[in-house]
Amino acid sequence: MPKIKLTTENIDDLEKEWENLSAQIKKHDHLYHSLDSPIISDAEYDQIREKLNLLKKDFSNVNFDQNISNKVGSSPSPHFKKIKHQLPMLSLDNAFNEHDIKEFLKRIRNYLNLNVSESIEIFSEPKIDGLSISLLYNDGILKQAVTRGDGEFGEDVLENIKTVDDIPHQLNLCFSETLEVRGEIFMEKNDFINLNKLNEKRGEKIFSNPRNAAAGSIRQKNSNVTAQRKLKFFAYSIGFSSQSVPTTQSKILNKLKDYGFKINNLSIKCQSLNELFNNFEKVSSLRSSLNYDIDGVVHKVNDIGWQRRLGNVSRSPRWAIAQKLPSEKAETKVISIDVQVGRTGAITPVARLEQVTVGGVVVSNASLHNEDEIKRKDIRIGDTILLERAGDVIPHVIKVIKKYRTHDSQPFNFPKICPSCGYILSKSEEDAIIRCVNNTICESQVIERIKHFISRDAMNIDGLGIKQIEYFYEKGNLKNIADLFDLKHHKSTIIKEKGFGTKSVENLLQSIENSKNISLDRLIFGLGIRHVGKKTSRILALNFDSLNDIIKAFNGNLGSHNDASKSMLEIDQLGKKSINELSLYFKSTDNIKLLKRLQSYINPTPIEKPVQSGNVSGKRIVFTGKFSKISRSEAKNLAERNGAIVSNAISNNTDYLILGEKPGSKKRKAIEIGIEILSEEEWLDLINY
Repeated sequence: MPKIKLTTENIDDLEKEWENLSAQIKKHDHLYHSLDSPIISDAEYDQIREKLNLLKKDFSNVNFDQNISNKVGSSPSPHFKKIKHQLPMLSLDNAFNEHDIKEFLKRIRNYLNLNVSESIEIFSEPKIDGLSISLLYNDGILKQAVTRGDGEFGEDVLENIKTVDDIPHQLNLCFSETLEVRGEIFMEKNDFINLNKLNEKRGEKIFSNPRNAAAGSIRQKNSNVTAQRKLKFFAYSIGFSSQSVPTTQSKILNKLKDYGFKINNLSIKCQSLNELFNNFEKVSSLRSSLNYDIDGVVHKVNDIGWQRRLGNVSRSPRWAIAQKLPSEKAETKVISIDVQVGRTGAITPVARLEQVTVGGVVVSNASLHNEDEIKRKDIRIGDTILLERAGDVIPHVIKVIKKYRTHDSQPFNFPKICPSCGYILSKSEEDAIIRCVNNTICESQVIERIKHFISRDAMNIDGLGIKQIEYFYEKGNLKNIADLFDLKHHKSTIIKEKGFGTKSVENLLQSIENSKNISLDRLIFGLGIRHVGKKTSRILALNFDSLNDIIKAFNGNLGSHNDASKSMLEIDQLGKKSINELSLYFKSTDNIKLLKRLQSYINPTPIEKPVQSGNVSGKRIVFTGKFSKISRSEAKNLAERNGAIVSNAISNNTDYLILGEKPGSKKRKAIEIGIEILSEEEWLDLINY
């Protein structure tokens, strides 16, 4: 896939694109992970992820909302018991070409501070297009089987997993205590075809592809049905283990084979880039001949010690990447172009398409991202377009096939007024995104903000879908997020309405009640402030103990040059855009009034700090200069894992300045105000590295 070119001129439009694509990803994550019924392809989904990653990389100074970027999978189904993974089951970052792989290895080399002469051995495995499963063995006996879910919690599917012949109920070798094995459940192509033929005769569900068939089979309530589906399993790693594990990924696979698991025999060690690229080409050429679906090759750092040092970012490990196989394409026609209004007023155009099957998935919609995207590609109603599955989930319009365009075709005119409230749309110099600025009474914005507030990563309130929110809004019972906590006063009226039963209303009200003691970071995130995503919300919650503390820090009238603003900029990873948006939010008397009302209902709790004791727990630390033994990135991560608060700038509150080579002005300032200075060696000794 060609690299997407981004420029500083279109940065604001790309912020809007981020918001638009995030909403689509959330929807399709739910369809794919929770319902096993995607309406678009994996390639299209990866196209969106790739754009998000490029935005983060090319505009690192912009604090985009990281909720979707950091998200893994989707919430576990309520039909199965939820179980927390002992170690998170993360997703993988994607690579689409050889340049991406070179950048991946460069990041590893920089993070580990390796010399150019030190080689990085990579273990490459085919990426099976199936359902990830965590298997827990106690004293060699299978005791638990959990789906990936949202990465933190998964679904208990033990009884169904026991019907898969490839999964041993007891390990071949003695293993006392606890061992977690991770792998992929899949269905072979011939079994998939036979299943659909049988289901067609029975008048039952026809699955779109083997992956959905395998996932749907694992989520059967009747394990006898699962047993008839002939599911297969490849083991690919060890998660949690109470004993030491082999020192390399290749040795881990051999050990798993000894335990009685099947492993993929196309997995190999690669000592050089050429070996890695040649193996990718080999696996690509075998794709059509394999009796199971693959959608790429996973490249992992072979050394387990290095894997542990590299650790994880929000949703994926630093030490692994999935190189995707070439995308699939299809032609279809644009029936209409609609616009949607997001919670911040951003206007997103969406193409409604003639249904087309791309790689076994029926596609009927495609995001057009923004007005500039429509103009650049000259997309019009009635056009025949070429769609791409650039990674197999959200559709991406590659181009218009203009030879099919009719003579009476007209360019698409972006609306001048909001389709929700009729307010005039605007595009300011500071924000090139077309928006509806009528944010207090625009129905679509209010409804989207309520949806965001009750979402899983925010207040986690179950029982309110979009139809229920719209219903309560029209009735006048839910005009803002604080109104949620007054719904209990309307219980008797709600129960009488069509579609609301006593039990469902009681469950909803209980879920609202349970949310009152939510953690501070989730409340901040739930407010839906622009550029204040999940990561930024956590940073704020690590630095402040209450919402009142945050309000006081901004003082309701924060200016760009006052002391509060400067102190905010000292907080590591808190960018200027986030600070400016927080300033605007807390300047609003309407917002302050809403927050005061909200605080009369809820009692957000301070979040647990990473480490409660230790030499640097709670200390504010600044790093400067170049380090020799570890990289700056690893040094910061080590500090945070040991409970320290990493800042960007020296202040009177700084406890330590950690000094590398060529430190610059931070050293002078630390000396002036009497901050304790440590060398790299002294720092590593302090944290017992």
